[in-house]
Amino acid sequence: MVNISKVESRDAIRIVLSPNCSITWKELVVFYLFTCVIATAVGLFFSFQGMWLVLPFSGLEMLALGIGLYVTSRKVYRREIITLDPDRTMIEKGVRRVDQSWEFQTPWVRIIDEPRGARNSSRRLAIGMHGVAVEVGDFLANSEKDQLAFKLKDCIIRV
Repeated sequence: MVNISKVESRDAIRIVLSPNCSITWKELVVFYLFTCVIATAVGLFFSFQGMWLVLPFSGLEMLALGIGLYVTSRKVYRREIITLDPDRTMIEKGVRRVDQSWEFQTPWVRIIDEPRGARNSSRRLAIGMHGVAVEVGDFLANSEKDQLAFKLKDCIIRV
């Protein structure tokens, strides 16, 4: 998802990139708990029938599901923030906080937009200056990268 806004305090444009998220954290926890209740009920039913080994494997199954859901949902909260002003361009990446940050001089910035290998494979979209390039929006679909590349070029020209 690409979200563009104008920074109020100065003459700058902020672009926030984030992966699409079809379920909130609260909904995911409710789904997980509901699944655990059903798996526990099935495990208890078979345990009372004398097949007690079903219950521990049901618990392992729910543990694996919980770990998978957590790891997957953590990737959804990644953010990339691109701030463009007349003097500098900043790129910040992270999950819930800034983990990596780059700063370039806006007059020298160039947008690198190149295809990768096969016809339907993901494109590479990067912002760079003097041989240093930072890939942005690697989680975006190609159509979203098209829009982002157009908006970045337009914003750099306007700034």
